Amino acid sequence: MNSETVHAIRISKGLSQAAFAKSLGVAESTIAAVESRHRNVSDNLRTRIKQTFGGDPEVEEALKRAKEFEKLAL
Repeated sequence: MNSETVHAIRISKGLSQAAFAKSLGVAESTIAAVESRHRNVSDNLRTRIKQTFGGDPEVEEALKRAKEFEKLAL
């Protein structure tokens, strides 16, 4: 999971950075730093996202699109 994936998940849920951060129990600055590529996605953040949104079909689609995008970028 990378910054684009985090952004795609947040957008697919229609959440602001503040609302997304609150739903994950992290600081808004964490989400902002990840999305702007100033910070890597930590294992903790990855786990929180999967626990909170893991079974959501929209999130699964966002993850799939992000993975396809990563392949195209190579």
